[in-house]
Amino acid sequence: MTELEYTHCPLCESEDYKTYLQGKDYLYSQEDFTVVRCEQCKLLYTNPRVSVEEITRYYFSDYLPRAKKKRSIGNRIRSRIGQYFVDSRHELVKLLNSNNGKNVLEIGPGAGDLLIFLKEQGFQVCGVELDTNNAHRIRERGISCYLGDLDCIVNEIAPQTFDAVVLCHVFEHLYHPKQTLKTIYSLLNEGGIVYITLPNIESKEAKLFGKYWRGLDLPRHTVHYSAHTIKKILLNSSFSIVQSGNHNFPSSFVESIAFCTVKGKWPPLLYYPLYYLWKIFSPLHCRLMGTGVLRIVARKV
Repeated sequence: MTELEYTHCPLCESEDYKTYLQGKDYLYSQEDFTVVRCEQCKLLYTNPRVSVEEITRYYFSDYLPRAKKKRSIGNRIRSRIGQYFVDSRHELVKLLNSNNGKNVLEIGPGAGDLLIFLKEQGFQVCGVELDTNNAHRIRERGISCYLGDLDCIVNEIAPQTFDAVVLCHVFEHLYHPKQTLKTIYSLLNEGGIVYITLPNIESKEAKLFGKYWRGLDLPRHTVHYSAHTIKKILLNSSFSIVQSGNHNFPSSFVESIAFCTVKGKWPPLLYYPLYYLWKIFSPLHCRLMGTGVLRIVARKV
């Protein structure tokens, strides 16, 4: 078992905290971890946590989406079915167009699907990716992609280069979120925006499932944000809040049910039918109880 490290609050740096819940890594190691609440700013974070040097051991082979030159028939079917349900990318396009967002940087693009989509929509795009294989595949598609941690390679990028920076299910993984926001601030043009989606620890979904909630994703999620705390860290980093709301993400609910029942992942043959079935009813689900994921947009002041 990996030796854990104790840390202070990533937002206010206080060391005054109380245990919020005991959870488990249901996706991979089955190890136990603790989430605490800062007594000063109320931020929730994993403490003790796996060190940044050791955390890669918990990103198993199929955790990150992988870009493949050849896709199986099953993948093609899932992709074809999925295109009839996915609308969040089109919402992002509308947001970028309404904010004159021509040059877009995505942090943690994974397989690069969103970058490829935005490029097809006429945007100038670029990525920063930790995974070597994904970065290589993205470059093969004719898209510029830096390899490494943003805070470490920022000197390779000219300041005030981008109109928008996108982080989809990335911000909750960051060990030094205030530093990363400072870096993002330096890369944005005047009036540029940052677009973030991340799990909402104060959502009805999170409260319903408790320690079985998929959005905890221990130990890979180091910080567990609510609408209040993500806004607070953005405001403290010289951003203004443009909009916030629910982000439709049915897999969180479906996988949370799996954690409650089989204490792990469902096999793909069961997961995908349930996922797309739930996707059909997701608008009603969002209306009745919201979702477990936040979408927030903030502007450089």
